[in-house]
Amino acid sequence: MFEPNLDFVRRIEVYRNSNPGIGVRVYFMVYQLCCEEHKYLAGLRREKESFEKLIKERRSMLLPIFEDKHAGKSDAVIKTISTRLAGGRKELSTVASQVIVDMREFRSTLPSLLHASGLLVVPAMLTVGDYILTPDMGVLALAPEEQKMHKEKAAHSQVRLGGVL
Repeated sequence: MFEPNLDFVRRIEVYRNSNPGIGVRVYFMVYQLCCEEHKYLAGLRREKESFEKLIKERRSMLLPIFEDKHAGKSDAVIKTISTRLAGGRKELSTVASQVIVDMREFRSTLPSLLHASGLLVVPAMLTVGDYILTPDMGVLALAPEEQKMHKEKAAHSQVRLGGVL
């Protein structure tokens, strides 16, 4: 090969791996410290950095949990009966539960996990709280730093601003 081309080298590597019986070798004829060598080495460096970044991102990535939604159909009756309502004799509604989620919270992974668990996630711009579970129950999600910094003042002021108190 007279001019080193990274794409062509990768094609040869794929061909060699798909045909293990064929002996394929690539020889480079390049002058030292020339422009072509510099471009080829820069391309190799970029490729290496890309793979390292991909490996680093994959290490910190959340893995999705795939469950078979049809596997638990026999438990559906048990899940719709509440022992808190008439000793379990009264059935709950079979409509999917819903959670109202603040639009800014969609940057986190919790809304997608709620959706994956079968809850209906309703996006809205909330002035009080981050998640509304029932008309009288909400959740304010705080990072540990925010919990130390604000303690109860942030939640109390948000509830007061929302007109609940």
